[in-house]
Amino acid sequence: MPERVTVVGWLNTFDEMIAVREAIDADSILCTRVDTMVGTEFSLQQRRLDWLLVEHLLEPMIITSHTYEFDEAVFNLHYNRLEAGLLADTFRFVEFVPLNGFESNMTEIVLPGGVFLRPMTDRQMSRAIQVLAVPAELSGGPNSVRVSRFHQWAVTMGRRYPVRSYKQGMPENPQAPCFPSLEELVQRLVTALRVVCGGSVVATRSIHALHDDEYPHDVGGSAVLSPLDVADVNRPTLLLTEHHIDAVRSVHEMLTVPAVVRDHSLQIALRRFVFAGSKSLPKDRLIDLTICLEALFIKRGRIKGKQKAAPAAEVAGQLLGGDVVLGVERAEIERFVVEAYRIRNAEIHGDHPARRTMTLLRGATTDDLIPFVEDLARLLGRAIQLVLIELARPLVPGATRLSCR
Repeated sequence: MPERVTVVGWLNTFDEMIAVREAIDADSILCTRVDTMVGTEFSLQQRRLDWLLVEHLLEPMIITSHTYEFDEAVFNLHYNRLEAGLLADTFRFVEFVPLNGFESNMTEIVLPGGVFLRPMTDRQMSRAIQVLAVPAELSGGPNSVRVSRFHQWAVTMGRRYPVRSYKQGMPENPQAPCFPSLEELVQRLVTALRVVCGGSVVATRSIHALHDDEYPHDVGGSAVLSPLDVADVNRPTLLLTEHHIDAVRSVHEMLTVPAVVRDHSLQIALRRFVFAGSKSLPKDRLIDLTICLEALFIKRGRIKGKQKAAPAAEVAGQLLGGDVVLGVERAEIERFVVEAYRIRNAEIHGDHPARRTMTLLRGATTDDLIPFVEDLARLLGRAIQLVLIELARPLVPGATRLSCR
């Protein structure tokens, strides 16, 4: 762009601008949309006519045609887009919450209430990087960053708000946008994803921004600078099949059933299960998962007394023995739960670590705690689903269609 074009008032040096302004002033809508503060009642920006025409009409025409020669077809293309934007009655805004430690091979996933789980656009990704809602690293230069594929999805929802301007008149009591509104829903979704798919997915910060297709794109947004949890990129949550999606939707819905919300021991189990997924050390995950196990089984089995391992294992075996998803017999489940208690007790009591062979859920042996903890998480994820079905089946159609992994 020639330097003289950027000088304030450059376009007004042309006599033709008098006729342009007269035409705009004669239009009852256009006259309220330029040379004033324009936006929504909660976010307005100064919109100068001269710079608007340079930025959204003159410059795009030259870039499109690669010449300074006037091309009427190119002019009409950009002018019609600009005029449609200036005459629009509403702005489309998107609220989105980025997820860290998540990936799917789907294009998008539809959730109830007009909510979507989908990859972020470039503009949304840039905004997420600005407010530290996704981790990014420099790549090849000061203006180039790289974001892992495990941090590129977000939960999104769109809304429309009326266009306002000072010339048009502002409400006496301007109202803030309905934001943030997705936090509770997103946390339930994270819980459902962890229960069904495992992994360490976390939700980050709620962001409010103009929709990418709005034009001109000159109204600001906002973000909630909330504390951030950290996902373990070595254990991302993978949503890969339609069975996964059906299960996640069902669990997400069942988490709102009053009987589920009122079940204190189940709520403790859910929280500890989510806490465990966020821990990077397998020993820490083991401790949280066994707390989840106790909250899930001890009260349901009406277990009393100091001994918890064998009774909890018996309740787990009753619930999960022969389950079509786990595919493990009751005796193996009870044996596995007792062993999980033994390893947990050694850890929390500070016993000197001794390397010994552990037997996994399906009978294989290992010296590595990581696969043992993964099996325990898989067992508890399935147990949580079955308890949810038991509590919610009368209220949630299709609750029995769950499939895990």
